[in-house]
Amino acid sequence: MDSRILNEVRELVKPHSPQYCYQCAKCTSACTATKVIPEYKPHLIVALTRLGSVKGLMESGIIWACTECWKCSEYCPQDVAPVEVVIALKNLSIAMGYKPPEDLKVMAKNVVELGYVSPPIEVLSKEFEMYGREALSLPELVKPYVSEGTPTNLKKLLGGVYE
Repeated sequence: MDSRILNEVRELVKPHSPQYCYQCAKCTSACTATKVIPEYKPHLIVALTRLGSVKGLMESGIIWACTECWKCSEYCPQDVAPVEVVIALKNLSIAMGYKPPEDLKVMAKNVVELGYVSPPIEVLSKEFEMYGREALSLPELVKPYVSEGTPTNLKKLLGGVYE
């Protein structure tokens, strides 16, 4: 158990109180990610964090499954805010040199370079032919307004996620 990391998590999640979690699992029952990835259980992440198994959570990569929908915090009767614990773990994992999933890096790069999470895609017809926006008479997507310093600031904000 690394008490330094545990103390950092506690500092990052203030004023919420992960130590008050009594494992009712209401957060997990509300969790959007759990519906798709059954191994992702916010109440267990809180429990493992309290027990000091933070490095194991970071190495497993399960923390990156959180969509940050905040439902877990809304359902928690103890003001534990599991999403805050997960966000703290994500931030600490980047600071400690752990790498996020490749998909997250691609999305971060797209936001910086395109202004969108993903580039425009073509659609497939029933006849298995691909059609782009122009062929469908759709207007070209306009790149969102980006001031001069925005790409640099986004890269700083995204930290170790953007490479």
